[in-house]
Parts: sequence; C-alpha cells; structure tokens
Amino acid sequence: MKKNSLLSLCLILILSLSCKEDQKQKLDKDTSTEETSSKNPTFSYDTKTISKDSLDICKMNPCPKLDIEYLHITDATNAGKKINQLNEKSLTEIVLTPSDSIPQDHIDKSVDKFMEEYANFKNDFPDSHAVYELYIRQEKLFESDSILVISSIFYNYTGGAHGYGAKLYNTYDKVNAKRIEPKALLKNEKAFKAYAEGMFRKKFHLSETESLNKNGFFFENDEFKLPENMAITKDSLHMIYNPYEAASYAEGDIKLSFPKKDVETWLNY
Repeated sequence: MKKNSLLSLCLILILSLSCKEDQKQKLDKDTSTEETSSKNPTFSYDTKTISKDSLDICKMNPCPKLDIEYLHITDATNAGKKINQLNEKSLTEIVLTPSDSIPQDHIDKSVDKFMEEYANFKNDFPDSHAVYELYIRQEKLFESDSILVISSIFYNYTGGAHGYGAKLYNTYDKVNAKRIEPKALLKNEKAFKAYAEGMFRKKFHLSETESLNKNGFFFENDEFKLPENMAITKDSLHMIYNPYEAASYAEGDIKLSFPKKDVETWLNY
C-alpha cells in the first residue's frame, strides 16, 4: 500500500514538473515573439495630401500652386510616430521660403508659412505674373526588417528665373526610429568612394587622371565626392547628384546605380 502511494506521489510530481516546463517553454516562446516584433516592426502606411483646394484660406485669397502627397505610418507605435516626425521634418526643409532660416517641425506649419510668403509677395508686387509653386510626391522605395527608405520628388518655385526640383532619399532605422545619414550606410567609405569614382569616370568617358571640373563638373578642389543622396534597396545601391551638387542646373540630376552584389562588401545594410 505504501509502495503504491509512493509511486502515485512520484507520478504527480513528474506530471507537475512537466506542466511547468511546458508553460515555461510557451512563455519563453511568446516573449521571444514579442521581442522579435519589437526589434523588427512592420509598418502600415497611408498617404496624406495637402492642396490649395483643401485649404480654407484659398477660398477667399489668391494662392500658389500647391500639390503635396506624403507617406504616413498609420501604426500607433513609438517607432512609427517618431519616423513620421522625422519624415515631416525633412519635408519642411523642402518648403523653406526665402525669408525662412529654420525649418518648421510640421509640414502644415511650413505650408502656412509658404502661403504667408506668397501673400506678402503679391502685396509687394501686385502686377507680377509670377506664381509660387510647391509640388511633393513621396513613395516607399524599400523596406526591410531593419530599414525604411523613402523617396521624395519635389519642385519649389518662389520667384526668379526658375524653380528648383530634386529627388531626395531618406533612410530610417526602424528599430531605433532615427534617420541614417548616407555615409552611415557604408562600412568602408574610402574603398567605396574609390569604386564609385571609377564608375563615375567610366559613365562620362573620363580617364583616371583627367580633371573632373575641366569636363564640366563642380567638385570642390576638383576632387570626387559621394553625393548627399544614396539609397540601398533589395538589389541595388542608388546615388543621385541633384542640380548644382556636381554640375550645372541645366545638366539636371546625375544618377548612378550599382548592383548590390557588386558593392555589398562595403555596405552596412
């Protein structure tokens, strides 16, 4: 009798320990899933628009040409909110008017400033036929577990002989919710720069020793430099020199793209 009781007690202890171990494994799995989700957030998006038709001020006053569509992360996570803020800050730098020196924090405020500047211009020069213009289009160029790349095409005109149009790439660290500077995309900037210069010279049929600036470029001290805009996508690395960055406005932008397999040894992402 005592022997049976002892066996029963042992069986109960074994089953109890087994259940606790199963619960622990399930808890560890759930925790691991939550950590993975936190470290690799997946975002959802919509598009926000601002146009003269949507602004009350334009119903009673002359307004500039205005057409803005920008990407907005709809997730209520801290990372999503922070990247939205950083993205809007980058947009406000596009909307800067001649009288502005410091970008606003939000695109709405920048648009208000743009409208105010145009109203002042029309008051000062009522006979001028010039009309301010602001055009922005954004799209998600690439997204991985760790980075989000947003491409912005814009055109801004606030008087003068012509406006200014360009394409901008912004790369965001999804985990830490911060902007990644273009050069931080590279683990070996010096080596990649040498490679990029060789490809640049090949594109424009220049030898290794020919002067860049004597062939129409604007590099400081006649020394090749990487552009301010670089973006990594699934299969490629893209570089863009916008007007005035490496050549005249008339030359437009200069684009180079490299297969990722050819340059990945120098990349951080």
